[in-house]
Amino acid sequence: MIALVHAGICDARMWDGFDLPGAVAHELRGFGQTPLPASGTFSHADDLEAALGAGPAQLVGASFGGLVCLEVAARRPELVSDLVLLDAALPDHDWSDQLEEYSAQEEGMIEQGDLEGATELNVAFWAPTLARVVAPMQRRALDLQAGSEDPEGVAPESIDLGSIRARTLVAVGQDDYEDFHVIARRLHEEIQDAQLAVVKGAGHLPSLERPDQTAALVRYFLNRR
Repeated sequence: MIALVHAGICDARMWDGFDLPGAVAHELRGFGQTPLPASGTFSHADDLEAALGAGPAQLVGASFGGLVCLEVAARRPELVSDLVLLDAALPDHDWSDQLEEYSAQEEGMIEQGDLEGATELNVAFWAPTLARVVAPMQRRALDLQAGSEDPEGVAPESIDLGSIRARTLVAVGQDDYEDFHVIARRLHEEIQDAQLAVVKGAGHLPSLERPDQTAALVRYFLNRR
């Protein structure tokens, strides 16, 4: 099984047309057609584990989706044979002032109920060349998550990268924020035998900005033994 896990600014539709035969798009709760639970806590990693069954599976995660894939690969190594991380996040990264300022601005808009403004902010920050594609997905997510005290679910404060045993490809967009280049280098260093690639001409969402190039990179990695 190949599972594709989308970025936090998108939903499962971000993988439409991504040329990876046999892959299945996994949609996180609070995005697209998958609402948050009416009550109680949840975990994106628990949901992904359940979707994988007995495994082993090949995981491809973008940004926040990469973080979810990392959590599963670290705590359940036997479930994940291959791991592809596209501009993945990490929970214990020391974010730059630029990212902190963006986050505070977004949080303020959401608290004020300005979901349209928050949508525009997120698209301009993460995917300025993809507004037509990304904006509807981001607005849908903000609508689903509005009023929730815990839209991102239960998440770890850190991930034991040394426990990951999956073959791992770490890829980062050439033009992404420096934070994600720092994270990519750390993933490359701390995950055993991980490979590192830079997607030229891409920012934070290589699979949308450079779909053919990124799909070819992922296919090559997953098919090579």
